[in-house]
Amino acid sequence: MRERLTKCKVLFIFLILSGLSACDKPTYPTGKIEESVLKLCKDEYNLDNVKVKIVGSTLGVYIPVEGLVDPEMKLDKKAGEKIEDVALSIHRVVTSTDMPLKFYIFTTRDTKTAGAEFILTGFIYDVVRVRLFDISRGEYFQRILRDFRFNPAIAGERKIRELFNALNHNSPLTETLKPILYPIYVIGKKDTQKIEITDIESKELSDHESLLYVKTVEEYEASPGFEAYGAIFPPGFKNEYLFLIDISLFTSPMKEIVSKYFYSNNEVRQRDLKDTFEQYKDSGIIGIDGFPKKDLDIGWFLSQQISRRIKQLFEEDKKLKKNFRVVSSHGEIKDRVFQFKFNITSNDGKTGDEKIIFSNIIKMAGTVLHLYGFEEYKSVEFISLANAEKKIYLSKENLEIFRKNKLDIASLKY
Repeated sequence: MRERLTKCKVLFIFLILSGLSACDKPTYPTGKIEESVLKLCKDEYNLDNVKVKIVGSTLGVYIPVEGLVDPEMKLDKKAGEKIEDVALSIHRVVTSTDMPLKFYIFTTRDTKTAGAEFILTGFIYDVVRVRLFDISRGEYFQRILRDFRFNPAIAGERKIRELFNALNHNSPLTETLKPILYPIYVIGKKDTQKIEITDIESKELSDHESLLYVKTVEEYEASPGFEAYGAIFPPGFKNEYLFLIDISLFTSPMKEIVSKYFYSNNEVRQRDLKDTFEQYKDSGIIGIDGFPKKDLDIGWFLSQQISRRIKQLFEEDKKLKKNFRVVSSHGEIKDRVFQFKFNITSNDGKTGDEKIIFSNIIKMAGTVLHLYGFEEYKSVEFISLANAEKKIYLSKENLEIFRKNKLDIASLKY
């Protein structure tokens, strides 16, 4: 019955949209999306530095701004107005087109503060539903993903370029790092080394860590006694490095530096850094260019939305806020299994608090998945990091039974 109602609702909205475009041509037809967003931003808001790119069924929009954050590291008022103007332009286009777009992801990036960015991610069907009054505006705002953060890959690249610039200017601050950058600071004559970066690839490992694969061309003059190394490392030779950057370590963000070449057992050896780099998973969604790295999907979107709603639930409900504190919340979906890890602590440690936490989270997650009519998953795993990683595993069917209050939290096994 629920599935039939969901399909009817989707069909109803589809027919409305189809009817609108059946009588007239769509305002923003397929093939004109990028142009249409740019024109609206330029003509109506005088914004001429917006960029647009479509990746699969995801509309990517990017705008650089000077001063995204104010001196208190909050969203600048003028930047906020630009964000609102571009967002309105996006909504106008995606709700009046015949192109089957599913998501939009809009990135605003600060040109002054390296890595500072504000990202809005939305499901286009939600935009349609709120305009048809099928969902409330309050519910709609909870469905939008908002991320105000420092991009670890961009901040990491900035740090690396600053490092090589300092090296090329013989800054005394780089002396302790020079021996790691093998071999020119070992075999080269003092103050003759110059390193040019030719390429940088990056991956986000977490919200504060990035891994960067750096290619260089290196010049030097050999020190007395090291002339023979010119056969292996002629001036202008190519080198590679891996940098692990942690931007949460403000004073010394370079956690690890690995050089391609190293000396061992009386011979020069080399590592396959490209292969090492490829083995790491990139958790980032937005690339250095400000556009999505890949087409978004509904499973990922719901995992992120529910993880945010976990925080909202315990921070906005007065009773829950009084009794509990949210430290973190993270969600993902892998092999059709949702996993939500959360660190929520009790303020007074009363008996039964753990069940209250799990019960509220499970009920909310079940409700969100129900309202979206999402069926493409097998199960959901809830893990409490504050309680020795105690977990509750529910099949899709049991989650729905719990949502209907036909399954009690006391009957669920940890």
